[in-house]
Amino acid sequence: MKREKILIFSDCYIYGGSEKLMAFLLKNPILKENFDLNFAYRKHKEYEAGLKNEGLYGKKNIYPVFLLSNETLFHKINGYKLNRPLKMGMKVPFFLLEMFRFYFLWNVLMLIILLFRTKPDLIHINNGGYPAAKSCNIMVVANYLSIKAKVVYQVNNQAREVKGYLERQYDRFIHNHVNCFINASHMAKKQLVERRKFDPNKILIVNNSVPLPKIKKNKSQIFSELEIAQDSFLIVEVAFLSERKGQRYLIDALANLYHTKQIGRNNVYCAFVGNGEDEEFLTNYIKKLSLSDNIFLLGYRNNSEDYIAAADLFVLPSIKDEDMPLVLLSALGYEKPIIATDFAGISQVIKTEVNGILIPNNLDTFASNVSKAIFRLYKDENFRTTLAGNAKDSYNDFSPESYGTRLTQIYKEVYGG
Repeated sequence: MKREKILIFSDCYIYGGSEKLMAFLLKNPILKENFDLNFAYRKHKEYEAGLKNEGLYGKKNIYPVFLLSNETLFHKINGYKLNRPLKMGMKVPFFLLEMFRFYFLWNVLMLIILLFRTKPDLIHINNGGYPAAKSCNIMVVANYLSIKAKVVYQVNNQAREVKGYLERQYDRFIHNHVNCFINASHMAKKQLVERRKFDPNKILIVNNSVPLPKIKKNKSQIFSELEIAQDSFLIVEVAFLSERKGQRYLIDALANLYHTKQIGRNNVYCAFVGNGEDEEFLTNYIKKLSLSDNIFLLGYRNNSEDYIAAADLFVLPSIKDEDMPLVLLSALGYEKPIIATDFAGISQVIKTEVNGILIPNNLDTFASNVSKAIFRLYKDENFRTTLAGNAKDSYNDFSPESYGTRLTQIYKEVYGG
């Protein structure tokens, strides 16, 4: 019996959580058993580093596509230690190329070639948000102009507001030529409906999923690496260093606890795992508060799960543009007490006082509330243990088995519909 061929297409200026989700999809045993899975992506160095780490780079069913985009380039420029006018000037010629639709025409052609080459029965488009990566919508156009396969379109973050009449018309085209959309959270679905006027009956909710890799470094080894005592209390956040991930508020919360002597500098530490455009700012901010001996910026680590597993407390103080972060699901699976922000898909994962503590997303009181939650969990080991046990139980709703079963159902319904 012929198995349907699925082409997963994804594009992002970095290799982030939504990209990891597609790697998990490609490795999912239930999906592999039912479908012929193929993967295409916009070729750039940062993305391919992520694929190599996942063991997917260079596989025969993986298709790099040379697409034109300013997203990765502008992300790099934003990270340069240059003044703002100079950064803007560097972007101008590339912005003009995109504005005059040179990128659009090239990318349509490249994606049509890809579709004729792979001949999928169904295309699963994976986008970090909406409209987000422009090539994801261009894939819908390319499919319409060529093979007209069925399309599932996954949106992994909140949709932004429409900008003008032409964008609204483009949305109508995308909506009419996609068979169904997937969101992880009810909030993301609500934003697609309210901001982009998509039909709610066309949007399905599918929980994100994350496997739990075997730990490479145990807690003792992580503590030795950080040069902290083995009986220390370690707080961990794994995320891009970006304003939206709220690292500054966690630093402020810890600064308050240290300076008021509610926690001791010689036994409570915090490690940020990840890189991003805010790295220089956060480094200087930590130095300004004289906390360099207690708060560590570790940069990107390909074994980030080891740090989650080693943590006494996992904190994710995101403040915007979030949906259902994979690191949060990992923290559940590794049985960690969790502090996170009460919005978007996070509120579907964490039930406050049950498997974690949720902080209201009010910036006026945010750092103070994070501080109080940290102090409470630091002092109450029994409460930490209860939250951790419930977190482990909650992980079953986000297991690879649940994810594979749900997507199999969707693929079969869309293809047969």
